[in-house]
Amino acid sequence: MGATGPRLRQEMGEDGSVPPGAAAPSKTTAAALLSAPFRRPALLGLLALAVYFTVFTVGFGLPLIRHLNQPNLRQYWTDVQFYTWALRWWPYAVSHWTNPLFSNQIGAPHGYNLAWASTAPSVDLVMWPVTALFGVLVSYNVMLLLIPAVSAWSAFIAARRLTGRFWPSLLAGAVYGLCPYELVHTWQGQPNLTVIALFPLMVYLVLRWWDGTLGRTGFVIWTALAMAVQFYTFNEAFAEMTAVWAGGLAIGFVVAGRVARRRVARLAGLTVIAYAGAVILAAPYLVYSLKHYQGALTRQQPAYSLPLIRLIVPASRQMFGVTPLIRYSNHLGDGGTENYVGIPLIVILLALAGLAWRSKTGRRISWLLLTGFVFVIALAVGPNLVVTSTHHTYALPWARLWSLPIARSAEPSRFIVFGVLVLAIALALWLAAPTKSKLLRAARWGLGLLAVAAIIADTPTSYQAVNPTPLNYKPPATMRPVNQLPAFISGGMYRQYLRPGEIVIVLTHRGNAGMLFQAVSGFYFRIAGGYINASLTPVDALPHPVTLLAHPSKAAVRMFDNYARSSGLGAIIVEQAWEEPWMSLSRLGMHGTSVGGVTVYPIAPWLASQSRLAAR
Repeated sequence: MGATGPRLRQEMGEDGSVPPGAAAPSKTTAAALLSAPFRRPALLGLLALAVYFTVFTVGFGLPLIRHLNQPNLRQYWTDVQFYTWALRWWPYAVSHWTNPLFSNQIGAPHGYNLAWASTAPSVDLVMWPVTALFGVLVSYNVMLLLIPAVSAWSAFIAARRLTGRFWPSLLAGAVYGLCPYELVHTWQGQPNLTVIALFPLMVYLVLRWWDGTLGRTGFVIWTALAMAVQFYTFNEAFAEMTAVWAGGLAIGFVVAGRVARRRVARLAGLTVIAYAGAVILAAPYLVYSLKHYQGALTRQQPAYSLPLIRLIVPASRQMFGVTPLIRYSNHLGDGGTENYVGIPLIVILLALAGLAWRSKTGRRISWLLLTGFVFVIALAVGPNLVVTSTHHTYALPWARLWSLPIARSAEPSRFIVFGVLVLAIALALWLAAPTKSKLLRAARWGLGLLAVAAIIADTPTSYQAVNPTPLNYKPPATMRPVNQLPAFISGGMYRQYLRPGEIVIVLTHRGNAGMLFQAVSGFYFRIAGGYINASLTPVDALPHPVTLLAHPSKAAVRMFDNYARSSGLGAIIVEQAWEEPWMSLSRLGMHGTSVGGVTVYPIAPWLASQSRLAAR
């Protein structure tokens, strides 16, 4: 972390440096000696990280700690199992010298192209040691616990670089790392969206370059690496980052003074070089993706735009029992709740811009933040302005830009993460601003603490996410669905009933369970089907001929027969705890074996019986 923005704070008159010729204050007291080590930037950074991890784990993530070795998050969703699978897939592909952007382990026998699937390879490879030592389930749950704390820590070091103050920066990091956007997607199990630590780190690099403690070469190298890692985390976020970088530099050039504009221009040049380096580092993935473009889901509907009202209206559970507000929030629906930032943070941003007239540098920084926030929100609303409801939308002048190939499949509302970062930095500056009035200082901190409380109070916890069944699912009377894996998978019983590499279908109400079972088994068997994203694979993760068995007409059975023969299907596995009535295949004449919480139906005997019937 190094020094804390000396040149910038000297320009603002807030660095607290000792005037030339003045005597330095004495540091020989016991309290000073004891506190000296904790004034070191590295130790303060570790302290902040420990605080964030403790607060997040105790306040939000205890159910994960209690059940590290089992799947925890909403098991009827598909994304959770896909990202668990990806944690195992990238280390497997790299260690087996196979193409990680194509897998014949899923979608068997033909396989699936993963170039346009959000596998988050940077996260998968970072977690490789944990996956190898403790298994993919532990690795996935540990990842969920670490990501918000690391995101908060990265915002902390950027804010501390700018302000030089610990407590304001600590609260700024909490706003960023524990915001609704971060935790909503954490409990949806989507690391591609929750790994947002790189954006504050880029701000930190800019501050280091600006105050002269990081040279041009170092800035270009580290920024290029950060951008490349962001690409390998989520390419859509890389494109969003590109737009924010361009807009931020343009706004910075406009609000900067005559002297500072030259430095902004040099910063833009260095950023372009770094961006080119990032593209070169991402070239293997990028070139393969462009060669194997398969189309993408268009997301220009109002449902993917940021509803402006959700910036200030939280989820109904946080309305403190006020019936009219609860009713109004429920009327808005569940969409956009991850975009909430709260009125106090917005007030702080506006107040910072209005009260920064005393210092030219302070005024420029505050206007940079305010204009940047407006720019980000303009991006987040997408092509359609939604104020309160998607039933009343207004097309915006730049709507056609969202029809470009890169932007067509993006969700505009995800730009809110950059808005939260702006608000977090504004909070740090607000709390760190020097004042001689104790009353004014108390008022600043009162509003700041209210802003932090307002945003953290709306964040969901894993207590709400660790839910084994959806509300509309009625399990069999004799069996209650649970999160735990069946012993057939967790106990390795599959080795006694399946051949290595055999193609199987997993039938269960647990979403995308085939990919979960395959990841836990270490790719012992291949699966037909699997869900990787909505534009490339069916949401139910099953081949279409299999879904027809829910209503087994003669035509449906004949189609499944043809599919089973042509695909080389070896067995169907039905998870008993999540079984639906149609998944009992005995009504089709199949004979299954119940073992370890599943029923295994071998396909070869059934195909033979079907052939005999056809011959007759």
